Amino acid sequence: MQTNSIGKIFSPRNIKRYLVGGGLLYCVANTIGTHIGEFVICSGPSMYPTIHDGDLVIAERLSVSLFNGQTLKRGDIVGSLSPYDHTQLLCKRMVAKERDFLNEQLLPSRRVPLGHVWLEGDNTHASTDSRHFGPVPQGLVQIRLVLRIWPLNRIGWLSTHWFWDETSDAEAQPKRMR
Repeated sequence: MQTNSIGKIFSPRNIKRYLVGGGLLYCVANTIGTHIGEFVICSGPSMYPTIHDGDLVIAERLSVSLFNGQTLKRGDIVGSLSPYDHTQLLCKRMVAKERDFLNEQLLPSRRVPLGHVWLEGDNTHASTDSRHFGPVPQGLVQIRLVLRIWPLNRIGWLSTHWFWDETSDAEAQPKRMR
């Protein structure tokens, strides 16, 4: 009896079903991760106290990809590819957008250049960010962090708006402007 039931589970017909189902599941998960959103495990102290090392966060891509980053607001926490290491994703707060004035030595004109954003970590002393490498091309911004889901005692929203909101960017108060 035992060998007969195992034979039914691993019959050629069922193996084909498993492979097709697994392939379909992979395609759906890859499409969602590439175009809609993903889970991110944050590491490092740069966003402390907002995000701790090991926090699990849900991030969405629609703000960045669907609207070319136009719905991103000052104060949003974003995930950006590092300007120096494209394999590393940096989680930082968007402090300024293109054409914004900032009193920074890395900005000779005191303005964020067109097509760039200024990113800073909340933990000023432990963050390598735009204060070290300058403005970041907006094309390197990949995701917007919206909801912390782990640890459960700190579950909560990291963003105060949705990608379809039409509130003015001035309403989003940055964490620290100079």
